[in-house]
Amino acid sequence: MIRKFFSPPVFHDDEEDFRARFINGFAWFVIGLLIAAIFLSDGLDLRTSTTDFVLIGLIVVQGIALYLLRKEKIVASGLIIVALGWIGLTYQAYNVAGVKDAVIIAYIAAALLASILIGQLAGGLVIVASIGAIWVLALLDVNNVISPEVSKPLDFARDLSLVFLVITALIYFSTARLRDAINRANKSEAGLRSSNEELQELNQSLEDRVNNRTAELELANQRNEKRAKQFEAIAQVAHATTTNEKLETLLPRLTSLISEQFGFYHAGIFLLDENREYAVLRAANSEGGKRMLEHGHKLPVGQTGIVGFVSATGSPRIALDVGADAVFFNNPDLPDTRSELALPLRIAGEIIGVLDVQSIVSNVFQEEDTDVLSTLADQVAVAIQNARSFETTQELLKEAQKYSREFLRESWRVLRAEQDQVGYMISKNNLKPLSKPITSAQIRKATADKKTVIENGKTATLAVPIRLRNDVIGVMDIRVPDEHNWDDDEVDIVEAVAERLSLALETSMLLQTTRRRAEIERITADISGRISSTTQFDSILRTAAEELSRVLGGSDVLVQIQPEALETHVETEQAQVKE
Repeated sequence: MIRKFFSPPVFHDDEEDFRARFINGFAWFVIGLLIAAIFLSDGLDLRTSTTDFVLIGLIVVQGIALYLLRKEKIVASGLIIVALGWIGLTYQAYNVAGVKDAVIIAYIAAALLASILIGQLAGGLVIVASIGAIWVLALLDVNNVISPEVSKPLDFARDLSLVFLVITALIYFSTARLRDAINRANKSEAGLRSSNEELQELNQSLEDRVNNRTAELELANQRNEKRAKQFEAIAQVAHATTTNEKLETLLPRLTSLISEQFGFYHAGIFLLDENREYAVLRAANSEGGKRMLEHGHKLPVGQTGIVGFVSATGSPRIALDVGADAVFFNNPDLPDTRSELALPLRIAGEIIGVLDVQSIVSNVFQEEDTDVLSTLADQVAVAIQNARSFETTQELLKEAQKYSREFLRESWRVLRAEQDQVGYMISKNNLKPLSKPITSAQIRKATADKKTVIENGKTATLAVPIRLRNDVIGVMDIRVPDEHNWDDDEVDIVEAVAERLSLALETSMLLQTTRRRAEIERITADISGRISSTTQFDSILRTAAEELSRVLGGSDVLVQIQPEALETHVETEQAQVKE
């Protein structure tokens, strides 16, 4: 409770809190000092001492200031101390010794107190007022308006001591504030220095993180660019799987594409031979690879090099340092190789070859490259399989077309031999069959060129070839007796009719050929049935001769057995039975 009684109120603002502590400490110090001064004088007899009266008044002023401070009125409390204190000092000087009074020195304390409690402007005003009061007291003394008393030595000493103690208290509180400000400044400086160091460390950490992040982003960007090129290559290879292209053109294009997109100085494609004994180099992009192609480079499966190893096991193999890899085969045509990667080419689980890529940089292949390139190898395998299927299909198609043309020619030859007429001609609404072909320059030209021949003018002629597949089997020859110019519609109509005529002839020919074959098969089956209906040797020969003669329109038929051949056959059969 005592500590709370003598303690000032606490303010949140540092400046107001300092002023409150200053007023509280200064007021209690002055009160104690004034009480001591009173008891050191002639006692409390106010009637006999003006100084004692002034001292008691100053005590009252300090009490009022403390009261206002408890009410948190700092400015009013400071003004009371400065203003009433200054008035009390002036009153003391006016009633005692005038300008020679010891309290005149206390004006300095009042000015200092005003500067601390209120502000520098208030301190300046107190100095000006104090100078004015000193001159007024001096003029009053000179003009005998006041009669200053000569202070007793002890009173003068008391007053001076009191003034010096007040000034000392002000100096103490001022220096305390200064020390407090310096300490706060030092703490603030230390805090700022610590904060600055933390900021520098944070800045360095951020710079390091930014640099690391930048490096990571650059690395990621490089990887993304690399992946983009790789996926672009895979997309182009996948596109190649949809094109109908031969292996001789597809494989070199794939090796060039892989080398360009992935940055490998050599890319080669090996395919297994029919006996699966050798992996044969079929395409390469590098100069060394082309030399290898010239002398038919091939590797035994499972015996030589990384390619031989992969073609036997079906597992990808990476040689990050070809000099240290025991499986690596030193190839004189590729002396600059430092890293090599071989991947199997599979179709439906079966190894058909190996994709071999090589780089001039050591340790260039990573596990993620293996995954991407494995996908690429699968696409290459599909492209190879599609190319092989396309080539096989083309060969089968050519064979089918060849046999189809031969069949159509033979059927056409047989049908022509059976037909008496080769065509029909209509002129002036008179239709007559043709027993032999009619020829002309236009007909010969249309047959030779396999194109429509058009002649305009007085002898307007239109010769349109009749095609059976790619062969010309006839001509539609149209002539106009009057002068005429053929337009496009007329030509289109005649050509369309010729095309429909070709289709109808082909359909009719196939139908007749099919019927002929069916009839032959029926007759053959009928004769075979009659022959096999008897077991007698003589009856078999007789039935065969009679049936053939009947079917062939009464032709003379000879059926006989050579005795020597029959005996030889019997002896052979008996020998086989004995064995």
